[in-house]
Amino acid sequence: MKTITLDEAAYERLKAWKKGSRESFSSVVKRVIPAPGTLGAFLSHVQAAGNLDKEKDALMEEAINERSAVKEDPWI
Repeated sequence: MKTITLDEAAYERLKAWKKGSRESFSSVVKRVIPAPGTLGAFLSHVQAAGNLDKEKDALMEEAINERSAVKEDPWI
């Protein structure tokens, strides 16, 4: 366990995400904030960045496709 300090505004925002009085703040953080390195974290980053230019989008898609092509099939 760790103790953290939040100002009143941050506390109220976190509290607003709770689904009920029985849900812990730890559960809220785990549910709402994606773990680093996950697809959820990547999606959050892309959404926060707004519209990227077409050239960067194409480079990213190419890199993903290349990586997917060399990835081994786990079922073989």
